[in-house]
Amino acid sequence: MQALYKFLDSLPILPKLLLIPAVPLLFLLLLGAMLSMDVLTFFHDEERLNERYLLQKTVAQYMRSVADLETAFLGYSITRNDQYFEGFKQRRETLRTFERELVGRLPKEEDQQFRELQKAVTKSVEEKERLVDAVKAGSQTEAVRYIHEGKSREIMVEIRTWMRRFEEMEQQTTQQELSALNYDQIRTIFIILAGGVVTLALITLGLAVIARSIVAPLVDLSKAMDTETADSVPKIPELDRKDEIGELTRVMGAMSARIRQDVEELQHSEYSLKKLNASLSASEAKYRGLVDHAPVGIVMTKGVKVTFSNRYNQQLAGLDPDKDVAPATFLQCIHPADRSRVLTTLAQAVAEGRPCETIFQFVHEDGVVRKILSRHVPIMDLESSDIVYVGFNIDITALESLQVRLSRAENLATLGQVAAGIAHELRNPLVGIGSTAKVLLDDFEPADAKRKEVEVILAETRRLDRIVNEIVDFARVRRLAPTRVDLTQLVNEVAKLLHPQLEQKHLALKTNLSPMINEVHADRDQLRQVLLNVVHNALEATPNGGSPIQITTDELFREERPGIMIQVKDAGHGISQELIGQIFQPFVTSGKRSGTGLGLAICKNIIEAHGGDIYASSEVGKGTILGIWMPLEQEPVSMRG
Repeated sequence: MQALYKFLDSLPILPKLLLIPAVPLLFLLLLGAMLSMDVLTFFHDEERLNERYLLQKTVAQYMRSVADLETAFLGYSITRNDQYFEGFKQRRETLRTFERELVGRLPKEEDQQFRELQKAVTKSVEEKERLVDAVKAGSQTEAVRYIHEGKSREIMVEIRTWMRRFEEMEQQTTQQELSALNYDQIRTIFIILAGGVVTLALITLGLAVIARSIVAPLVDLSKAMDTETADSVPKIPELDRKDEIGELTRVMGAMSARIRQDVEELQHSEYSLKKLNASLSASEAKYRGLVDHAPVGIVMTKGVKVTFSNRYNQQLAGLDPDKDVAPATFLQCIHPADRSRVLTTLAQAVAEGRPCETIFQFVHEDGVVRKILSRHVPIMDLESSDIVYVGFNIDITALESLQVRLSRAENLATLGQVAAGIAHELRNPLVGIGSTAKVLLDDFEPADAKRKEVEVILAETRRLDRIVNEIVDFARVRRLAPTRVDLTQLVNEVAKLLHPQLEQKHLALKTNLSPMINEVHADRDQLRQVLLNVVHNALEATPNGGSPIQITTDELFREERPGIMIQVKDAGHGISQELIGQIFQPFVTSGKRSGTGLGLAICKNIIEAHGGDIYASSEVGKGTILGIWMPLEQEPVSMRG
């Protein structure tokens, strides 16, 4: 057995595998030869049995023909009917035909029995032929006496005795043939099953031998590798074999030695790699901290598509800095009036590969507007040949507000000086003109045409006096006297004051005040002045019999400061987009017949003095919404500065 194993170890794997079916194949060839012989024997037995069946069928027909011949004889002898005579002749010929078929084809013993039976039948037929010929000649007496004496029955009894003996012998022979066929079937099945079991055993034995020759060294190799520690590269033992497994162990041994050498070199440089990784991690952390917490919005773009944004830039856009934001969201946060200009400027800069600078506004969901100074510079993407842009967004809202306030302060100072001069130069003459006009008015009768001219002078004098007062009111510094103001009461008071004008234009005033907020800390008289002006503007913009004017209030936080949003909505003619941004400037009017253009400017001064904000949105032909946001509590004077 050891010699066999050594022989197998020296063989390549392919010849080893070819040895597996060799022995079973030889056995199958031997088994096939035996099985073919048994199958031929089985087919021969079936053929003999089939031939035996045909002989038995012929014998049965022969016996039936004997009975039919007897019947035809009796019928003709008694009735002399020619039909029976013809039947007698036909049965006689049939018997002779069957005799020729059976003689010599039966086994020896059966053939002897059949010949004895044939003699008895031949004797009976010859006797009946003689009697039939006598009947045919007209002598029926002998035939009738033959029948009455029972000679015909004696012959048939003898024939049946021979037939019974012959049938018994036939059955015995058939049983022997069936037994032989059954034996051949059992023998064939046994050979097939035994051959299959032996073949399977030979295949299993061959597989076991080949497996031991192939698997055993692999198991030894695996055990040798398992004995090594996890931190070391195992040393592969070389096997003294001439097949592929021996060559594999030699190649793996060389690879193991090379890997151990490389691992040693890697271990020598491990410290420097760890130090470098630590330095890179620290640098990355510093970079991320710098970018995420820088007080400047930093954004990266490919083309005009945003690919990165730091936390502060998301805050500038009014987005949650702790959530991932889709790139298209930043574009939606830009003010609609600035969006196309910003995209066009950046697209032109990308096409030319140059830096660009632009100013635009971010609009938050709560209405807060941030003015942004944005500068984009191109840099090369290290991972591709594309040029990306890094943008730096600076919030200049406060600076812009300071500039606006400074400009407004300068304008107010100048306007204050002008207003003081106008008040000084015009008020006294206007008082004199008004007084004189009133005196002259008393000198004319009501029907006098000159009285109407004096009334015109008096009305224009009053209008000039109102304009002077509005200019002085706009220019003066706001001094607030905040108290607790009941909004419901204040809105009802405004509605009562404007009731005559509302009835005159057949308009209604609907209110939807928040039940959560009923009071606000503000200067009551100045807040009433704002509401009167805003509602009056809505009343004048709405046509006679139009939709009701709506006043709504809702709680709204801004930068974690509680406040209230007051909206006045009308369904009037609306304000064009070119004019909507200028309506809070002095001396700008949207078509009022008797307006000076100072009403909304004064309202803006009052609301901003309260720390609030006022805005307007409008669509031509559909109406205008004017919104006022005010904090619920006023800050102390020292905090407002």
